[in-house]
Amino acid sequence: MTAVRFHLLLALTALAAAYPATASAMQVKTVASGLDTPWDLAWGPDGAMWVTERSGRISRVDLTAGTVTLVGELKVTEVSESGLMGMAFHPDFASQPYVYLAHSYRSVFGIGNRLLRMRYANGRLTDPQTLLDDIPGAGNHNGARLAIGPDRMLYLTTGDAGDAARSQDRKSLAGKVLRLTLEGKPAPGNPFGNAIWSYGHRNPQGIAFQPGTNALYLAEHGPSEADEVNLVEPGRNYGWPEVRGACDSDAERAFCGANQVMEPVVEFTPTLAIAGAAFDGPGTLLVTALAGRVLLRITLTPDGRRAASVERLHAGEFGRIRDVLVGPDGAIYLATSNRDGRGFPAADDDRILRIR
Repeated sequence: MTAVRFHLLLALTALAAAYPATASAMQVKTVASGLDTPWDLAWGPDGAMWVTERSGRISRVDLTAGTVTLVGELKVTEVSESGLMGMAFHPDFASQPYVYLAHSYRSVFGIGNRLLRMRYANGRLTDPQTLLDDIPGAGNHNGARLAIGPDRMLYLTTGDAGDAARSQDRKSLAGKVLRLTLEGKPAPGNPFGNAIWSYGHRNPQGIAFQPGTNALYLAEHGPSEADEVNLVEPGRNYGWPEVRGACDSDAERAFCGANQVMEPVVEFTPTLAIAGAAFDGPGTLLVTALAGRVLLRITLTPDGRRAASVERLHAGEFGRIRDVLVGPDGAIYLATSNRDGRGFPAADDDRILRIR
């Protein structure tokens, strides 16, 4: 065995010991199949599961019959990781039936990302209204996860769009968490007087608010090392590209001290390409992994700033896993992403799975 292979084996063995696989006696059922790169799963205020597909489709899923009903379709630019991405619902959906969506489009500068909303009526989404556009986009690193916060503000993650320096530039919308009103304007109380809530992000594709504390957590893609789960605080710098993971080199420690960098709750090296995130109870964060092909169950410390333990669930069983959703029935729902150009799809991929 060569020295390089020996050291690689040691590293993988250490990683497996740190994040052990957990045998599962859970029941798994396919509730929908034949999808094309489902990106976001969400429980609608109408009591149904909704799903976006990267090619531009928005659908409702009948979990009993396994049927997928198209309710809207957008013209998007789907190149590599770009396309239709995040989705969220107006908190007063009964009186203001708006669905918020983030997608890529072809701009004069190449690929851009925009936030829009559509009205849901009579089983269809209509009247698309652009709320914010000219968000830097690219074939990769678009971020674009959406969530309505407990403060009734709209949170949108953005990636660095392949230009890492943008993440530290507070004049750019790239590499940020944006906090917006429900009309798409910069929210009052933002730390810099614009739309930016936090900065120094690389490619955050998971977003979740912790029950009880309302703390905001992100799952972020790292480069070849240091995928990060981050606790987001307003105005904080998360380091990219000067810092990867914890502040653990002389240069990183100097930058972190001078720029109030927030270190991650937990990081993963080699990277797993972590994507979707959802809480399964106040202290348990579920995070999906694309390249890692695993569901991570992260138990947080009582203060929420570190991971007390990490379990690996369903490793390699479903292929690439894009998103996770915890249902009102207590079940966990996963969206696979094997048709995204980087996986090996089975005949019925992509799928939505229910785990009990």
